[in-house]
Amino acid sequence: MELRGPRVFIRPWNYHDDELADDWPPYNDPFDPLWNLPRPSSFSSGMWNTFLEHSVTRRSWAVELGNGTLIGRISLREIDERRGQARLGVTFAAPYVGRGLGTEALTLFLDYYFETLRYHLMALDVAAPNIRAVRCYTRLGFQYVESDWRNAGALFDRRVLDQPMYASLRRHFRNDARGLKVEFFEMRLRREEWIRRRTSTGADHHG
Repeated sequence: MELRGPRVFIRPWNYHDDELADDWPPYNDPFDPLWNLPRPSSFSSGMWNTFLEHSVTRRSWAVELGNGTLIGRISLREIDERRGQARLGVTFAAPYVGRGLGTEALTLFLDYYFETLRYHLMALDVAAPNIRAVRCYTRLGFQYVESDWRNAGALFDRRVLDQPMYASLRRHFRNDARGLKVEFFEMRLRREEWIRRRTSTGADHHG
């Protein structure tokens, strides 16, 4: 599978890409340690069943610029072909965030997912303080379903929440007996909603 957009190119991930991704520069963001906290094994919602909670089924794709520079990774896990659903994962290198490249890549990929692969539902979980990512997913049509709370971990410096510039994010954190917790959103997008949105904008389909 290869998908090409105005600025990005998507192809299957290969072992050499792991080496390139290891060289991506770190994010200069105090909330970065929170973005990829693991989903609790006890967290189960809606039609996601116990089998999927323990599934290791995963596929990954590389996102490149036109010049071949690796800038991101899109993955599917908890793949259930019988039900036509999977869970999305997205990682982009820090220098390429905030430029609309992720939205362009995901638009290409969602066309492929819903129209070529003919899946019916895509789910994702995203840290609520990751405002940029939440806005991107919302613009693409993903809808909030519910929340779960995860241990923020030792790598996150909770003192940053005392800074006035982050006051709006404090509502996504809370303390309990085991320490600081951060809120994660469960979001989902159905095929019919994606097709409706794409049709209403007059966008070309890629399936």
